[in-house]
Parts: sequence; C-alpha cells; structure tokens
Amino acid sequence: MNNKDNNKEYEVINLGYEYPGMKGGIKWAVITELDSEMLIEKYGDELSMFKPFVVMTKAQGEVLKDYDRNEAKHRMRRVRTCSLDGYVEGETEYIYSVFSKDEPEDIVVQMDEVECLRKAVETLTDIQKRRLKLYFYNDLTAREIAELEGVSHKNVLKSLNEAIKKIQKYKN
Repeated sequence: MNNKDNNKEYEVINLGYEYPGMKGGIKWAVITELDSEMLIEKYGDELSMFKPFVVMTKAQGEVLKDYDRNEAKHRMRRVRTCSLDGYVEGETEYIYSVFSKDEPEDIVVQMDEVECLRKAVETLTDIQKRRLKLYFYNDLTAREIAELEGVSHKNVLKSLNEAIKKIQKYKN
C-alpha cells in the first residue's frame, strides 16, 4: 500500500505480501522519517488498522525495495535463460551438438514446440505481447518499458509475470 500518492509522510507496506513465507506477528511496516511518537500523534487513527507494525526509516525501506528489485531481476534472468523443457543457455547447445544429429523426428518436435508457443502467445493481451517483445527481443528492462509507456514499474512487472505464467500453463 503506497500512501505517497496522498502526500503523506509515511508509506505502509504489507510484509507478508512483499516477503512470502515471512513468519512472526508483525505484518505491516510503516516507512517514514518521523519518529514513532510524532507518527502516532499525527497519524495514529489512520495507522490503527495496521497495528502491530514496525516503523522503519526511509533508508531502511529503500533497502527492502532494493532487495525486492534485485530478486525480480534475478527471477527474470532465470526465465530468460531457462525454458520449460530444461533449456539452459550455453549448456543445452553444447549437449545438442554432441548428441543430436538433427533427426527428422527432432525437427518435427521443434516445429510442434514453436507452434505451441505461437498459440500460447496468441492468448495474451496486446499489452502483454508488446511488453514481452520489448523485454525479450529488444532487451529492455521492466523499468525502461515502464518509462517508455508512462506506467509504473510494478505494473510492467506484473504484466510480464502474468504473461509468462499464462504461457507456462498453456504448455502444460
């Protein structure tokens, strides 16, 4: 939950949502430069629904956001370099060069896989198709796509993740 849009002096994040598997009784973090007493004095009523919560400085909140961005970057790197059938960039080509003689059956299987992928991509929305193309073929980052389209970074990440999940489900 982002309260920056309301010109508040704090931002509330759901730790359970941002960090799945997190254990403990505190589910919310309030990121602010105000000290705890001033925060409660100014916004106690608004924040009462989030109790118990932990108060973090903006610098601490930025560390959490950096971690989240880094995890997303590595998750997408894995998606870019691995396929659903166990493709690993660099290794798979070597293994195929040693063991494969491009038998006719292999060519047919590859053609079937390409056709399956084409059909899966057809199920995506126009926005998802455009963003996947920019991401995978034009090597733009999610931030660059967001800047290009004038939308939020999280919006682009969500769209890309949903598109990839849709394609993965289609193959199964």
